[in-house]
Amino acid sequence: MEFFLLNRQAAAWTLSVVLLAGLSSCQERVFIDTTASAPRLVIYGYLTTDTLAHAIRLTRSSGYFSTGKPDGISGAQVTIRRQDGAWPLTESPSEPGLYRTADNVAGQIGETYTLNVSVDFDGDGQPEEYEAISFLPPAPQLDSIAVQPSSLSDHHMEVLTWGRLPEGEINYFSFHLYLNGRIVNDSLQGYSISNDEYLQKKYIEALPVSYLNQRREASELQDGDSLTLQVEGITREYALFITNAQSEYRGSMPLFSAPPANIETNIRRLAPSGSDVAGFFTAFSVNRVAMIYR
Repeated sequence: MEFFLLNRQAAAWTLSVVLLAGLSSCQERVFIDTTASAPRLVIYGYLTTDTLAHAIRLTRSSGYFSTGKPDGISGAQVTIRRQDGAWPLTESPSEPGLYRTADNVAGQIGETYTLNVSVDFDGDGQPEEYEAISFLPPAPQLDSIAVQPSSLSDHHMEVLTWGRLPEGEINYFSFHLYLNGRIVNDSLQGYSISNDEYLQKKYIEALPVSYLNQRREASELQDGDSLTLQVEGITREYALFITNAQSEYRGSMPLFSAPPANIETNIRRLAPSGSDVAGFFTAFSVNRVAMIYR
């Protein structure tokens, strides 16, 4: 019995020493370098099947703790090339770094488009050349939409849609919902992306695409409200770009998993060689269906 008590006392003493050592080690100072890296050129924009003035935006990347709007990059030559010609873009006189096509431009399904940007981003007097290429895939054909109470929440309404998917290979598509002409899910978190990889038939049947919080004034439905669902046929590369950006925005789980990383871009620097660029250029098709809520 005495031996047992002595061993218990020794074990308790040893455990105390280990705990105290652990607590003391937790007090060690850790210094994290928050110095901002060198700024990068960010190019982002898209071409759709809608006829309008399409835009490409050129900005300078900001520091992690920056709260201001990124600076626009002026003085660039921006062009979108197609098989039978090219569309030059003109910088907005009121918004530096925003470049627009003429207002009668529309992409065509099945075509491939190339974005070319020439800009002296580093200020050495010699312009750098950038390029991005995107195919324009077809979008699903939507037949109708409906709204019903959500089974997941008492204060949400669920938006469902029906339609037909494009034939052929695996298709990727995204959805945006408009309430009385105002987009509901315009944030990165609200971006909804799907694909038909696991579907046996090329049909969309009562697919949930959006939820409207009835406790929020901005999304509360009233009789006579108009709802428009827009579906975009996007490339696999753009789908990965969006989902990766969403993952980085939400943060890593568990807590001590891999550190954040730059999102992969399809924009490459042609000359001189380098990697000081981020962003994405894509082309996609658009279809819409609407309803009046009663």
